[in-house]
Amino acid sequence: IFMNRNEEWEQLKTEYHAVRIPEEGIERIQNAVRRAEMDKKRTQRAKRIRNFGIGAAAAAALVILPNTNQDIAYAMGSLPVIGGLFRVVTVREYTHDDGHNTANVDIPMIVPEDTGTTESASESGAVAQVNKSVEEYTEELITQFERDMQNEGYLGLDVSYETVTDTPDWFTLKITGLMVQASGYEFHRYYNIDRRADSVMQLKDLFPEGADYITPISAEIRKQMREQMKADTAMYFLDDPDMEDSFETIKENQNYYLDADGNLFIAFDEYEVGPGYIGSPVFAIPSEVTETIRKGGAQ
Repeated sequence: IFMNRNEEWEQLKTEYHAVRIPEEGIERIQNAVRRAEMDKKRTQRAKRIRNFGIGAAAAAALVILPNTNQDIAYAMGSLPVIGGLFRVVTVREYTHDDGHNTANVDIPMIVPEDTGTTESASESGAVAQVNKSVEEYTEELITQFERDMQNEGYLGLDVSYETVTDTPDWFTLKITGLMVQASGYEFHRYYNIDRRADSVMQLKDLFPEGADYITPISAEIRKQMREQMKADTAMYFLDDPDMEDSFETIKENQNYYLDADGNLFIAFDEYEVGPGYIGSPVFAIPSEVTETIRKGGAQ
């Protein structure tokens, strides 16, 4: 049976609403993560969570690597060096397996490379602010997981991290979460640090106060979405007034990051602007879109 584009679009909308996580579940997660590029490891993570509990004895464990003793932490062999200017270390690992629900959460801390010690990360400034926020964020996810696993049905949680950008001027840490409950939902949170100003930067901070950055960036994203849909490379919730999730504009503090050259990328979570099969899309914003309003120091 061959369908035209309108029929295919209507079927995709129907399938999307049929398989997505219950709205109240998404609300709870999104409230916790604040709506924290297509992650190539998404399927691998989902399989790892599904297989984690198969044949395993019922067990629950919380492993804490004390950040007050760096020698013990480093001796555990779980402190990968990421980037050349900051060291991101795993200071805690939360795992759970009761034969039915599973979790695997890596909790990182940013450590300045010049010292390489976890104690230095406790000083004031942007690094300390991000470390505190990451700890609170991951604790919220763990707490929500422990609440939700009391319900019937399988629940899986996987949280990992990676450094996206590490230059003398800019640092970006990305936390990736995958919640599996009937179907999978992948979400992200990006932490951006302007190293020159020692400041944590939200999207609005890249622009002067009062500047309208939402309109031009949103227009560029809609343009790219239409181009991809015309080329049949992706499908987005766009230009459909009858669809509740039809994309119109980005949020004031939409997920974003800057690459090593200062280029701006806008990121979305899975299901945020399209069906699950497109993953978590990222859009590169050409410099000419924001060059007249973006702060010179942020480029």
